[in-house]
Amino acid sequence: MKALVVVVLLFSPVSLSAREKVVTLATLTDFPPFCFNKPNSLPLNKEMVPPGKDSVQLQGYSWDVVRESFHELGYTIELYVLPWARAIHYLKSDRVDAVFPANRTEERERNFSYSKEYVDSINMVVYATADSKIVWSGLDSLNGLNVGAVRGWAYGKKWESNKKINKEFMDTVFQSFQVLEKKRLDAVVGYETNYDYVLETHGVTEKYKKLGHFDIVEEYLLGKKNNPETLEIINDFDRGHRLVEQRGGLEAIGRKWQ
Repeated sequence: MKALVVVVLLFSPVSLSAREKVVTLATLTDFPPFCFNKPNSLPLNKEMVPPGKDSVQLQGYSWDVVRESFHELGYTIELYVLPWARAIHYLKSDRVDAVFPANRTEERERNFSYSKEYVDSINMVVYATADSKIVWSGLDSLNGLNVGAVRGWAYGKKWESNKKINKEFMDTVFQSFQVLEKKRLDAVVGYETNYDYVLETHGVTEKYKKLGHFDIVEEYLLGKKNNPETLEIINDFDRGHRLVEQRGGLEAIGRKWQ
């Protein structure tokens, strides 16, 4: 009878559940080709993505990197796709373990922990209308001018430290260009790959030009500071990331989204 009891315990649902690893993550959409909605997908409040499976709503380079890194170690991902400001709120209120992709700012470094391995790396550029007369010599070329940025997004420490630019905040990338076209902005600051994708998708690339590059920003997995569980999750992401890289997975993801 005792042997039978042991067998029942070993194969009980409680025993299996205890071994399951789940990480709760939040990310944004409207950030192609890094994180954006699949065509004709319906937004979900919460989605479970077990190892070997993909999201039914989210796609992109950064999502592939994060998903494969956690799946490499057997994690199921509990995924929230939210506006960025709400994703950060979820992190601060402990509704999620981490958010991505997040670049470094002074405020974030005071309150959050970053992964060692980065999720993506992006050139930061400044756009203007094709007929703009601005002469580019770095970010200081924009001092005193009205420059558009997406509300809640971070554009790197160089952008953050310049206090002489009049920074005007928009709801979306494309709205920034629409306001620029109406001459209510002098320029727009942006993530090169993402912003180029938006312009190409809307068929308006020829209306704008790049004044110049001013930074290269790496983006990471972001979690709360001084939390042992968060530290374990971030360390596991780093470990999974390295394993994916060793088997050529990161290179394959890069080719997919080139």
